[in-house]
Amino acid sequence: MKPVPDYQKLTGDLYVWQGYNPECKTDCTSTAMRTPEGFVLIDPIRLEEQAIGRMVGDDKVAAVLLTNGNHGRGSLDKKKQLDVPIYAPEGARGEVPADHWVKGGEILFQVIRAIGLPGGGPGETAYLAPGVLVVGDALIHLDGLSILPDKYCQNARLLKESLQVLPSLDFEVVCFAHGLPIVEQAREKIALAVGETG
Repeated sequence: MKPVPDYQKLTGDLYVWQGYNPECKTDCTSTAMRTPEGFVLIDPIRLEEQAIGRMVGDDKVAAVLLTNGNHGRGSLDKKKQLDVPIYAPEGARGEVPADHWVKGGEILFQVIRAIGLPGGGPGETAYLAPGVLVVGDALIHLDGLSILPDKYCQNARLLKESLQVLPSLDFEVVCFAHGLPIVEQAREKIALAVGETG
């Protein structure tokens, strides 16, 4: 897909950009957040180089971080362009290239905690930073908020069980790999979505 021309700033440290991917026939969304070690690009689709420069400013990009083995997206492009490592969930080995394999519960870049969500895509992992939850395919926010359809899950029942942990986490904003962020009543909306699984 062609590079996206610009991004949206959600807070001083949080950014998203979105574009339509004709290969998977859906909108793909990426998140960037500033950490004490620099910017981390999560599930990045291609973003124009000038836009990255405006977003990062005098800071640096520290790494690319993937939520699952299906989200290689523009990670190799960014690794080469920015000379940064790729971090991916341990369960995504063999699906995507990575320089560091992330374990559930691991703290990354001083402020991001990996939350394993088994049952979704390969290595499905959400990332919790102060005030922000970033999810990959486990939850989708395109035509409303929904759980990944069963046909795309490694184990749909297990994913629904895994998602029950999310409402207990501390966040005000949720960013997605597919769909725009939720910036109001995020925990309540997530609780409703995962509570409907029975």
